[in-house]
Amino acid sequence: MTNTRKRRRRRKSNRHTIGKVMAIIQIVLSVVFMAVLFMINVLPMKYMAIVFGILMFLDMFSLGSQFTRSAHVIGKIDCILMCVLLILGNVYLIRTNATLFSITNNTYKVDRIAIAVLNSDSAQTIEDASGYTFGAQVIGGSDKVEQAIDQITKELGQDLYYENYEDPYAMVQNLYDGNIQAIIYNTAYDSSLTERFPTFSQDIRELKHIEIKTEVQNISGDKKDVTKVPFTVFISGIDTEGSISTTSRSDVNMLVTVNPTTHQILMTSIPRDYYVQLPGVSGEYYDKLTHAGLYGADCSMNTLSQLFGIDIDYYAKVNFTTLRDMVNALGGVDLDSRYEFTTISGEYFVEGMNYDVDGSSALAFARERYNLPNGDNDRVINQQIVLKAIINKCMSPAILTGYMGIMDSLSDSFETSLSQQQISSLVRMQLDQGSGWEILSSRVVGTGDENTCYSSGDNLLYVMVPDYSSVETVAGFINRMKSGETLSADEIAAAMNY
Repeated sequence: MTNTRKRRRRRKSNRHTIGKVMAIIQIVLSVVFMAVLFMINVLPMKYMAIVFGILMFLDMFSLGSQFTRSAHVIGKIDCILMCVLLILGNVYLIRTNATLFSITNNTYKVDRIAIAVLNSDSAQTIEDASGYTFGAQVIGGSDKVEQAIDQITKELGQDLYYENYEDPYAMVQNLYDGNIQAIIYNTAYDSSLTERFPTFSQDIRELKHIEIKTEVQNISGDKKDVTKVPFTVFISGIDTEGSISTTSRSDVNMLVTVNPTTHQILMTSIPRDYYVQLPGVSGEYYDKLTHAGLYGADCSMNTLSQLFGIDIDYYAKVNFTTLRDMVNALGGVDLDSRYEFTTISGEYFVEGMNYDVDGSSALAFARERYNLPNGDNDRVINQQIVLKAIINKCMSPAILTGYMGIMDSLSDSFETSLSQQQISSLVRMQLDQGSGWEILSSRVVGTGDENTCYSSGDNLLYVMVPDYSSVETVAGFINRMKSGETLSADEIAAAMNY
């Protein structure tokens, strides 16, 4: 009998010991959760205090219940549930912190230099082509092409025979004509070459590519308090997949001016083919705005700053991967189209609301210009429609189910010169105030023409000559918002009647 009682007491003691260990694990997870939450600093102090109080109460209950006869089972159940929730919470917070660090601390760019021959060529490796005559691109990343040639020369142990081309289109045409047997070029020009030679990507075969990393100085604003002072962000949408560090054209060019006091956002779109000077790059020559992206975000910012006569504080860069994956993570978006049209890739949109549009279709909607009545002038409006739809979906419960997918889409395909602290402060302000935002739209327009471009040699390319009266009008709205004024949608719509 005595032995039986001892065994019972031992079993009870073991059960309580297990419960106490579980409670200690819960307390450790709570400490980690609060530490990471404090480090990210996105919650206002009043919410931090509430979360701390709730966790403290539940931790003490889980631990204290293990010293009682009646509540220890409930305490264990509570402990299990809390440990699961805290583990999930810590995963979410740590992932958020890692993503914020990733998008605000990009220190290099990547130029992808390809060595290619026609598909019909017998060469399968760079060694097979070592005796060929190459065409080498010498503008828009020519220094990177030269670095690639040096690297290939060292690998082969012999010099390459190559001809320099300032005109990438002439280089490709000579490849087709058989005047050269291979080309060495920056793949940032792939989209431009495909516009001129529609089957270019199918006609060539890469023998080798070399990725050249260049350390860049992080373009940063003046670290102003973005929760109190109006600011302007340049949004650049580059025409690549994969890593955001890859050098590419800037197909989407938008200025987003934010007044955190009046809770107004003014989105201003600029057509990609705007014919402008690139400060510090093109000198007295003109080029397409999209080509400014080839020389870095700072070139695009300086170009638009000169065009509008305004200060641009920060930039944010996204690519095709960002948009497509984010929309898919949100379960699709609703796009309110101004026209019925079919994109060149076959996606059909009705006039009015198009519901649950997936990522690939949303990307096609934002890129289409050929089948829209006003071409580029309509495309920039569609880009704003997509951005508004994403913002609206992020304000819905879809953000909860798609959160990890959104983090995945941002980690390697989004970068910004806003600091991690500034982003956290904006989130903290929104959670604290809970106010809605009024999103206003503006755009500049122009007239289609053909002219030579600095980045494309002597070829005549489609460009859009700016309507400087529309530029002046929009610059006035941006300056008014940055000075603290409240704008109305009606006055902007009246001024945008072009």
